[in-house]
Amino acid sequence: MDIRGVPAIAEVEFFFQLRFGDTVHTLALVSVFSPPDQEILESSNHAAYICHHGGTDSLTIVDVKSITSVVSMVPDFQVTGNGDIIVPDNAFCLVEVSFTKHCKLQRY
Repeated sequence: MDIRGVPAIAEVEFFFQLRFGDTVHTLALVSVFSPPDQEILESSNHAAYICHHGGTDSLTIVDVKSITSVVSMVPDFQVTGNGDIIVPDNAFCLVEVSFTKHCKLQRY
């Protein structure tokens, strides 16, 4: 997604339309994720893209034409040496087009 000329990842809350005269604008209310954690990104050779959800503080309205890709932001979890699962609060990992790639692999 492109927000005011800057690439961003956001969760679409809902879509809506506004009419001004004869022109209809299709828009989306989105909640923007933070930029990736640079330390994790660098140490993983750009393989781990970990972000924080912006919540209601990061709500903004965008034209749907600014949505350039569909991705999944899944909770980032870690498994300890003992097998315990740790789910950090408000940490999400970018997964690009996971369902689409799965379908192609499974030939659906």
